[in-house]
This record gives sequence, structure tokens and C-alpha cells, in this order.
Amino acid sequence: MDSTPESRWEFDQEIDAYKEGSVRSYSYDLPNHWSEADVEIYLEELYLHAKLAALTPPQGYPNAPRYYSPERLEFIYNKHKLDSKLDPRIPAIYRANFPEELRAKIRAFTKEHNIKE
Repeated sequence: MDSTPESRWEFDQEIDAYKEGSVRSYSYDLPNHWSEADVEIYLEELYLHAKLAALTPPQGYPNAPRYYSPERLEFIYNKHKLDSKLDPRIPAIYRANFPEELRAKIRAFTKEHNIKE
């Protein structure tokens, strides 16, 4: 089954809802009716969640790239939150901050081996 723009948008909405629901707040006081054991368990769990969140990116492994659907990128771009120099819609070789000498080497290699874009 292929994805459609509507299904990708729905998926993005579900992911956002999941992220919002998974957020733990550290600024609230603990209820007075909790026993000391309940408070201890809650604080240990909160500490564990914080450690895991600090170590694990959204994709589940360190240094994981972030994947965005085309609709999500367009949405981020329209909100003016997408850095034009790091725009993932533009191949790295065509970005302004790509090293010129590396660009020349890549172009020479593609020309030598008859590689088309």
C-alpha cells in the first residue's frame, strides 16, 4: 500500500500527539495523598525517563537522521523554521555551504564514469 499526502499528514499528526502525550512535566508538585513509596517510584521513573530521553533520539538510536515527509517539510518551511542553508529538500552538493573543492571532485568523478544525476 502506497502512502498518500493525506495518510502522511495523518501519520505526522499521530506522531505529534504521541510526542505531546509522552512528555513528562518536571515542574508540577506531587499530590499530597501519595504515599512515600508512590512518590519514590514516581521520581525513579521520572529520572529514568529523563535519562532515556537524553540518550535516545526520536528514531531510537544515537546519531539517527531525522526523516520528514514532503508535506511535513513544506509545513516547516511555511512556518519559516527551516534553515535555507540546511534545507533537506536540496541535495547537499547544491547547498551554498558545500565545500567547492569537494563539489569539483564529485563532478569530475561523475563525468569520468558517465554518471547522470
